[in-house]
Amino acid sequence: MNELQLQRAAQLLEREFGTDWKNIAGMLGTEGLRKRVGKELTSFMAFPDRGMGGDNTWRGNCSPEVVAAILKYILDCKQYEGKDTSQFTLLDPMSGSGTSKAAADRFPVRSLLYDLNPTPPVGRGNWNALQDEVDDSADLIFFHPPYHSIIPYSGNMWGTPHPDDLSRCGSYEEFLEKLNFCIHKFFLALRKDGRLAILVGDIRSQGHFYSMQNDVMRMGDFESFLVKGQFNCVSDTRRYKKPFIPVVTEYLLLLKKADPLMILFSQRQEGQYCVHDTDTTALTWHHLIRMTMESMGGIAALSDLYDQLKRHPKAAANPHYQERVRATIYEHRDQYIPVCRGCFRLSYAVA
Repeated sequence: MNELQLQRAAQLLEREFGTDWKNIAGMLGTEGLRKRVGKELTSFMAFPDRGMGGDNTWRGNCSPEVVAAILKYILDCKQYEGKDTSQFTLLDPMSGSGTSKAAADRFPVRSLLYDLNPTPPVGRGNWNALQDEVDDSADLIFFHPPYHSIIPYSGNMWGTPHPDDLSRCGSYEEFLEKLNFCIHKFFLALRKDGRLAILVGDIRSQGHFYSMQNDVMRMGDFESFLVKGQFNCVSDTRRYKKPFIPVVTEYLLLLKKADPLMILFSQRQEGQYCVHDTDTTALTWHHLIRMTMESMGGIAALSDLYDQLKRHPKAAANPHYQERVRATIYEHRDQYIPVCRGCFRLSYAVA
């Protein structure tokens, strides 16, 4: 469909349905992804129409439809397994404007809401996730944390700046450490067969890209990973000159506590090494020579390559490493272009 057809379709929809036409079009456009094999919850969630519950003026708020969809799924699982749900409890430890209560009231199930805000619209205020105990247990804990410092809450949305506000962390590393502590704490507060639903998003800050869903700790059985479309973001109206890929999705990790005592967990480990002085089974002579030449500007004399590589573990293990360097260059003549006698450049380097 070309641009003219899209504009025509938008005009027809607006004429027929008024200002709500975008929500209607969004629901129709995602129908085939949101519903499959007779199920109304798939690995893709989209709610162009936010729905009723909570406060849509509360920045960073979550649609009650997200909470309701996960809640219904878990209740359906318990019903299918023949388990009692009369004491089912939903806990939201960072409840914001109270969206989770609105979702829980639909079914209805008991809901408990905590928040650092001393005077939240709903639930228990002045509750510190880093310092206070989780007094209650729950079948579902819905955890929608701040996305690092994208939206400051204390001192902005409410009250004064609080040192234990996750949106006030000085660095992403500090934020991630505290976030993982919360995940661990909340998972332990689950009842047997309970679920921890963590809604997070990827963020960009000061030129860096951070993927929260990639970085957070996983605990228990990783039951599902859901992608959620984002709509009506504040940044949607802005225009940027620098090329980048806009973030239009969030992610929901559903973690199940299958065993009351045995706790499975996994956490991403990060590190770095310098190819110049490290050998790995994946590192070939071709990779090593190419990357070394890149570090030298893409052009190098054989004598300079020998000098750069003579202390590398590969060279230390091979007394004929100079011959190996020359043979590698000869074997990849389309990538190492002769410049003059004993000097080569990479094929993609500027001549």
